[in-house]
Amino acid sequence: MKSIAIVVGNFRAAVLIRGYMVREIMADDATVDQLQRYLQEQLVEAEDIPNVEQRKQRIIKLESALFEVIEFIKSVEERELVESVIFEESSSVRLISSSDNTDEPSITNSEVCPECDEPQSSEFSFCQVCGYQRK
Repeated sequence: MKSIAIVVGNFRAAVLIRGYMVREIMADDATVDQLQRYLQEQLVEAEDIPNVEQRKQRIIKLESALFEVIEFIKSVEERELVESVIFEESSSVRLISSSDNTDEPSITNSEVCPECDEPQSSEFSFCQVCGYQRK
């Protein structure tokens, strides 16, 4: 039976078999797909473990790790799907401010909403931005 350990540090991983470094893996080399394939290979090899109790423990560990890899892949795919949808801010329905329009009532500095600090028009008894009711 071979013993495998993966030592991780400073964006590197080394695969050790019985204490000897077999392969050094840079972070750019490894992918989630490779990890999944590796775990699947280990699961097949775990069937050959002669000790029943060790075999069961190893299979449980590998199946748990595979489950986590699959959940991670699903999570990444869902995030990519959500991020691929482009949200565009639509233009406002009403004109918020215009320096050309003189028909609107003038707004003085004293007419500022205490909640959102936006200028308020004297023709309304509430803030048009946040809905705060003036008293």
